[in-house]
Amino acid sequence: MTTRTLIQALGGYRAVAMRLNKKPTTVHTHMQEGVMPAAWYDALCKMAREQQVDEPSRALFSFLKVTPTQKEDAA
Repeated sequence: MTTRTLIQALGGYRAVAMRLNKKPTTVHTHMQEGVMPAAWYDALCKMAREQQVDEPSRALFSFLKVTPTQKEDAA
């Protein structure tokens, strides 16, 4: 699943923007970039469940990454 297929499955970027209380251009821009804000994850998962669409992968969102520790690098 891509950001585009998810947004389309949820009714398109205008419908998603309305539910998230965001401007349509904001949702469209993130959809085009292929990465959505992590703050939207729970809301989009809820919307997916409501519409019986597979929940999105966390990989589609800009969650912070933890850098490996020195121990993990040595392993």
